[in-house]
Amino acid sequence: MRKSHHTRHLLVLVSCCLMAASSIGVYTNSVGVFYTTVSADLGVGRGAFALHATLCALVTGFLSPLSARLMKKIRFRVLIIAGSTLAAAATALMSLAGSVGLFYALGILRGIGLTFFYIMPVTTLINNWFRKRHGMAVGIALSFSGLAGAAFSPLFSALISSAGWQASFLWMAGIGFALTVPAMLFVSFRPENAGLVPYGADEKAGRTTEPNDAPHKKQMIFSPAMAVLCGMTLMHTSVTAIAQHFPGMGEWMGYESSVGAVMVSAGMIGNIVSKLIIGTLSDRIGPFRAGMCMILVNALSLTGLLLLGGFASWIIIGICFFYGSVYAFGAVGIPLLTRTLFGTENYASSYAVVSIFTCVGSALALTVVGLVYDLTGGYTAALAGALGIDLVNLMILLGLMRMAGKRQVLA
Repeated sequence: MRKSHHTRHLLVLVSCCLMAASSIGVYTNSVGVFYTTVSADLGVGRGAFALHATLCALVTGFLSPLSARLMKKIRFRVLIIAGSTLAAAATALMSLAGSVGLFYALGILRGIGLTFFYIMPVTTLINNWFRKRHGMAVGIALSFSGLAGAAFSPLFSALISSAGWQASFLWMAGIGFALTVPAMLFVSFRPENAGLVPYGADEKAGRTTEPNDAPHKKQMIFSPAMAVLCGMTLMHTSVTAIAQHFPGMGEWMGYESSVGAVMVSAGMIGNIVSKLIIGTLSDRIGPFRAGMCMILVNALSLTGLLLLGGFASWIIIGICFFYGSVYAFGAVGIPLLTRTLFGTENYASSYAVVSIFTCVGSALALTVVGLVYDLTGGYTAALAGALGIDLVNLMILLGLMRMAGKRQVLA
């Protein structure tokens, strides 16, 4: 095996950044700006229209185990081409959809495509390519989902106002596909496939200098730690759905419609910053304590949304920035915890299970938050429920850390 060239590692990291920007930032985090306008045009409630995003996320989650297996059998570049093409085609066809039923069918097709360039494939690639500064690499890659959301949410909002939601879906499809092109050109599933070794690995032995992997071999998926981790993941990712309703929430609080789009962008900027922070913190103080920090910040932001709605718009926008911390633990913290608990070699199969609950939590909450609004005429109950989930998860994460400390994780 010849000496590792860090340029190729950098290209893989850039490709992972752009895949996250496409699958999460464009196709997932930006879809909320369509809810109000499209649901009104179709004559359905926001919850009914949001169900298409729910179905998309559910399909992505439940197909993650299959994706984990296919990545080991089929060239990754083939998978990314197929997945990106399908996701873009389904999104483009939404511009022609005239009923909510068609949106449901196309949401399912988009979810199938996203399976091959969503969080699980992105973090698996980083696990394979990086040993040293792994947490930072994950944080950098997934922070681009927030960067894309911050950039494209106001763009799509402006396009909806000027050109209509139909043309905006075409733009979303084109941008989402274009962002995945570098992965089609530069990414191999493992560095060994390109004659390289992971960044930070011993060049001669080909082994990592990190101690995490050695104790973790052939762990059972059905363990107390997996059950606790999945339950916490299901609850935490349900909190992320709040951001998708920021445009409608801003109007509910009494602000102009433009403020709602800025609220989304502020949350996405907070997404970027917090993911960089949690990745760096995880390398320094460990993923458990880093995760607690992010959940605490999010709990404080939800308290602000409950108590300060209607105040000066810059206050609520600032609160939405701190709310962006919810993405840090969901997208970066949970994969890092999975790797810590089950090891790099078992990561793909372990996180494939966890990712089901990641998608189920966010998917169900997308519809639930919309239905709560339709039933109550406001978002107070949804915000209060999200705050309660954060407080419960802080206690669960503390307990999980103690389980790991007592070496009971895989008992």
